[in-house]
Amino acid sequence: MANNTQIAFPNYSYFNGFRAFPVIEIKNTVFRYIKFTGDFIMDNLEVLNDYEFTNSIFNGIFSCDKVETIGIDAFRFSQFIGDFNCTNLTTVGYNAFFNSVFDGAFECPNLQTVGNVAFLYSVFTGDFDCPNLQTVGNFAFELSIFNGTFNSPNLLTVGRSAFYRSNLNGTFDCPNLTSVGDNAFLKSKFTGEFNCPNLTTVGYNAFYNSVFDTITIGANATLRTSCIGAHSTEFINDYTANNKLAGTYVWDSNTQHWIYQN
Repeated sequence: MANNTQIAFPNYSYFNGFRAFPVIEIKNTVFRYIKFTGDFIMDNLEVLNDYEFTNSIFNGIFSCDKVETIGIDAFRFSQFIGDFNCTNLTTVGYNAFFNSVFDGAFECPNLQTVGNVAFLYSVFTGDFDCPNLQTVGNFAFELSIFNGTFNSPNLLTVGRSAFYRSNLNGTFDCPNLTSVGDNAFLKSKFTGEFNCPNLTTVGYNAFYNSVFDTITIGANATLRTSCIGAHSTEFINDYTANNKLAGTYVWDSNTQHWIYQN
């Protein structure tokens, strides 16, 4: 085809339509700097290599059902107009979606691990829907923007500076979170209710700049300096005075103390 030709991307799950030759891997220089005008569907693709789709644009959905791991810088500077849907994806590697834009939903129901710096500078207009995500690495979502819901109810561990200077405009729903690293949400402002009933470790400055009026937390949690934003010192003192009991604490502006509810 001539340069700048635009054509809808066909379904290349099988080479030349012959089911005897499924496409399971793409050489990592083939699809860089490409604009895909149709849906990208390769349901037998198993490997997304390092640097494979750098600077690509996807105007339709991106669907690769068998892919389990995304390599280093695989989608660096890429844009997704439609949904990103990889149902069997379990691991996103280092820098995989650096500075990427997701106008549709990011739906990876089996994603378990997001590596260090994986989504640095990324923008999510649609929902981030990864219900089985368990681990977010260091700097994973630094300077990212979430305009939809961040839905990871099974998230257990958030690494150091994971959401540093991020903008979370929707709901942050992670009721099973147990550990938050140093500076994890520094300059990422939350207001209202902090609902992490299983949380046992919160690092230095983890939620610095946030202002909570209700905190639900686990028993005997390790709380570092300025870990829960405004009134952190008061919370640590009141939590300790209450024998570090699990439950809900509500801020009382009159007494300048956190009142234990149950």
